[in-house]
Amino acid sequence: MKSVIYCLYLFVFLTCSLANAKSKKVLIVETLPVPIVTIHTQYISAELNRLNMDIDIEVYNGNGQSERIANHIAKKLNCNCVDLIITNGTLASKIGKRVLKGKRIPMVFVTVADPHGAGLVSGNNSPDLDFITGSIYSVKRGTKFEIANQLLKGKQTGIGIVATTYPSAQTDIAKLESISDKYKNINLIKRLVEYKDSNDVELTETYLQANEAVAAIQSEVDFYWSVNGPFSEKQSFVPEISKMKPVLYGANVQSVMQGALFTVIPDVQSTGEQIAHIVNDILSGVSPHSIAVKPAPRSTVAFNIKTANQLGIVIPYDLLSIAGDNIFQ
Repeated sequence: MKSVIYCLYLFVFLTCSLANAKSKKVLIVETLPVPIVTIHTQYISAELNRLNMDIDIEVYNGNGQSERIANHIAKKLNCNCVDLIITNGTLASKIGKRVLKGKRIPMVFVTVADPHGAGLVSGNNSPDLDFITGSIYSVKRGTKFEIANQLLKGKQTGIGIVATTYPSAQTDIAKLESISDKYKNINLIKRLVEYKDSNDVELTETYLQANEAVAAIQSEVDFYWSVNGPFSEKQSFVPEISKMKPVLYGANVQSVMQGALFTVIPDVQSTGEQIAHIVNDILSGVSPHSIAVKPAPRSTVAFNIKTANQLGIVIPYDLLSIAGDNIFQ
């Protein structure tokens, strides 16, 4: 009889334990539904699933609007509906840090080119005291310019850069300008458009003004250069701008497929896997403070052979070999 009662107690205990063992809730906040953001989300989700983690993943599209992003994160905090937040993009990450301040909820950022400049981490890319860590979405700008100069063979060239005042775009441009001083044959002509994101109408107006700025400098440049940020991530960027002047550098592989001459970016799959393992470590008890903020383990190089032939540019074999399968025409 006692053994029967013991078994019943054990059954009830195990049933209650299983009922109380809740899955961890992870919220992925995307700044914008642009390829580099959504593809990162796909690889992060796939790797988290591969790791067989007991988590529920919610993906939220902020549609490029600050207030929309802040309100959704706050809503999840108010109902205690989140254990960890992945912020995908600079805007979402800056807002995430502000809303999460003092909440002791871990935040892992991705698709952020300059975490220090965005105020996400303190000096030396070390995690700060706000339970924040993540991955740096960046390749040395010197590498990009060195490839460009090699392809241009030192020819005097005007390169147009049109972007919004979105944080990552400003950071990218500032670093490109500092490096371009070493290349006397390259002249950068830039135009900035204020990034407004209160609603869809303002966003549309921002992009229309950016397109007008592209047209305004057409006569001054030989090529356009795509920097980090939502304007360059729009699928229409390369096809539309290429009607005026060729795009020398694209912000992603898709832009090269569309006609940009080349790109050098962090490898998206390895970044997604990197973020998933950071999430796994944190949910397993590792403090975000102990996880260094580092770039992706690998980079991706891509070239468009058709564009190169049209421009009379010969891409050296050593560069083509680095690109591997990422050669398009």
